[in-house]
Amino acid sequence: MTIQKNCFNYRYILLVLCFLSILPATALASPLKLSGPDSVVKEGYFTVSVSTTDAAELNRVTIEVASDSEFSENTKQFPALGDFKDISLTGFSNGSYYLRARAEDAKNQTYLSNTIEITVKHYPLWQALTLFFIGLVIFITLVATLLLLHRQWIHSKHHKHHD
Repeated sequence: MTIQKNCFNYRYILLVLCFLSILPATALASPLKLSGPDSVVKEGYFTVSVSTTDAAELNRVTIEVASDSEFSENTKQFPALGDFKDISLTGFSNGSYYLRARAEDAKNQTYLSNTIEITVKHYPLWQALTLFFIGLVIFITLVATLLLLHRQWIHSKHHKHHD
């Protein structure tokens, strides 16, 4: 029995195909894209935008919020009511939050968007109180000035009638 060196061995192709069939199939790209603020949020509220990359009709869009990027502990879920592209979320304390959008198509197939991280760091209390008291002083000064000018106007009007 002679062995030819130029003979192509189909066993290697079969081995490669078996190996490729064992590998997990790559997930299809989700038609959802979530975007939000790029900088640190100072107010505790922010707006996120949900967009679709194709013309698929998506139902029951929900924004999921978690304290970890694996979403092992969903802390909040915000259903999008209506056909809105922008959703304002509020009530967040200091910390980092991970958000993603979840939606279903007409065939009840679930899609997940990309995950975004949002960091909330409120203004310090001393800064908020300082601004509050500056505003209070300006308000009191304005009211006192108006009352004094009104009193002078009434007083000058009263003296003109007696002359």
